[in-house]
Amino acid sequence: MSAKLPARGALRTFAAVEVPDDLLKALEVVQAQLGSRGVRARWVRPENLHLTLKFLGATPRERVEAVVAALDAAASAHMAFALTATGIGVFPNPRRPRVIWAGLSGATDALARLQEEIDRRLEAVGFPREARRFHGHLTLGRFAEGAAGMGIDAAIAAHAAERFGSFEVREVVLFQSDLQAKGAVYTALARASLKAPRLDSPRRHQE
Repeated sequence: MSAKLPARGALRTFAAVEVPDDLLKALEVVQAQLGSRGVRARWVRPENLHLTLKFLGATPRERVEAVVAALDAAASAHMAFALTATGIGVFPNPRRPRVIWAGLSGATDALARLQEEIDRRLEAVGFPREARRFHGHLTLGRFAEGAAGMGIDAAIAAHAAERFGSFEVREVVLFQSDLQAKGAVYTALARASLKAPRLDSPRRHQE
């Protein structure tokens, strides 16, 4: 893959998996339901919902091609897999919530292996590994300081076992993030494809 770069300057970038439109619409409904339960958060716009694999931050333009190559190598070493958005949670905990998210189920081991390889390959081109253990999730909203006591426990319990929709992880996208007055605007710079799942060969009927 090749990156579509602006003319000059460092870029604020991250690697992520895009979420399909049907799941985006389902999560938008969940955001509205949480708001109706008294959860007051700065909700992420549906078009900005994604599964972050690695936040790189300020990335010099001359290093973007190395990042692209690292993502391409990592993605091409893994088979595509499926995930399901399931349940609601918060970071770090309901008493001091900062982020509210939808969790993931399904091939989470495959997701962890992909993220680990991305982390390893990007470390080789100068981006430090994540200090915290990876916890795949879809960020729905963020809280201001001291946002406890807003019915978060009840909201989490109400959606604990709910499945919001499934999606396939077929590619990793390198995004540029532009912070604007109306919020962040994400632009896809490059895409790295995972390997397509192998289909079982049809069994031959014995004569």
